[in-house]
Amino acid sequence: MSVRYPRTVGHRGASALAPENTLLAVERAAEHRLDLVEVDVYLSREGELVCTHDADLRRVARRADLVAALSADELARVDLGAGQGVPRLVDVLALARDRKIGVYVELKGDRTGAALGRLARSGRTAHVEVIGGSFDVGLVGELREAAPEVPRSVLFQRASVAAMREVCASVGATYAHPCFRPLERALVDELHAAGLLVMAPHTNDPAEAQRFAAAGIDVLATDDPAVLRSIVSYP
Repeated sequence: MSVRYPRTVGHRGASALAPENTLLAVERAAEHRLDLVEVDVYLSREGELVCTHDADLRRVARRADLVAALSADELARVDLGAGQGVPRLVDVLALARDRKIGVYVELKGDRTGAALGRLARSGRTAHVEVIGGSFDVGLVGELREAAPEVPRSVLFQRASVAAMREVCASVGATYAHPCFRPLERALVDELHAAGLLVMAPHTNDPAEAQRFAAAGIDVLATDDPAVLRSIVSYP
């Protein structure tokens, strides 16, 4: 089966259409035939990977609780709106497997790289395309050590091409993910020349999405799948 480029990602799920990082947001991304969903992970109190962007619940649920202070069951009962709670990553993977959509796991909390690696070794990522990435190179290194077969990405604030190449090589990353602008064709070409695939910063601007695609990026993310309709033809 041929792979279309750029590949499409629902940022925190299709988070313009449902509460971010929830099963409903994953479902909405799948309904729009995106290639992957991106979810952020921390560890719950008992060490289970759960999908939420922040270390606490202030922004998403107006609660002061730390994610690490609550069990996965307690987090699942947090009201995020639309009947959604904080899901376990294993439940996101099960839904993704059923809906045939990949999962880009952004490693946020301490020890999440090792935890994702253990999950992969346990077989619970089977039959789902999984990519693990982080701004924290140490977490990407944990994943490489624990499950080297899982493709890896490094996210960057502003950095030179040389620095991105060096860091990606240090952890055997497949993807460079520059999360800065402008993202010029010359930069993308240099990263490609180093054997890296390139992820663009997520965007909700159709014109910017067009510019990213014209620059030759490989992976394009958005909160709203409608932003990508003029770039990718869906089957």
